[in-house]
Amino acid sequence: MRQADNTPAETAATVKCDLAGEVLRSFGSLRFPAAGRSMLPVFWPEDTLAVESVAPSHVHIGDVVVVGRRGSLCAHRVIGVEGDAGNPRWITQGDALPEPDLPVFENELLGRVAYVIRAGKLIPVTAESSVVKRVTAKILRRSVPAARALIFMHRLIHAGEKLVSKDTVPCQS
Repeated sequence: MRQADNTPAETAATVKCDLAGEVLRSFGSLRFPAAGRSMLPVFWPEDTLAVESVAPSHVHIGDVVVVGRRGSLCAHRVIGVEGDAGNPRWITQGDALPEPDLPVFENELLGRVAYVIRAGKLIPVTAESSVVKRVTAKILRRSVPAARALIFMHRLIHAGEKLVSKDTVPCQS
């Protein structure tokens, strides 16, 4: 039986993923919008992730890395390392997900999230989350409706925030 060709959406996603990897390799940094709930409450759907290329030897447990896999980009936290220095594999997991991802190979590792841009403010991404964020993530792992409700409340609370403040991201030319 002949396998179905990729849909235009799948092809476009693959091209975007490949392009993101190429931009990171060529220029060392990339920004892209967060999507989904897997990293709540560290990342919100309205956030922009600022990713920097990173040498595999500089990836540590607790870092949030961007992985290019199956035509998509995924930003998840490193929770473990397998293999040896010559052939490392990182175990990643979304903070709000109940199970870890498949091991990440070196050719899939695109970079590390350095900071988040939220409402015009730069927020560093650290290896350690606060107690409140860790507890919130544990609750969200068990309840998709709780995650949806939290996103809804977040949007309501932040709907009135100005996108420009004294700590805004400067224009870059």
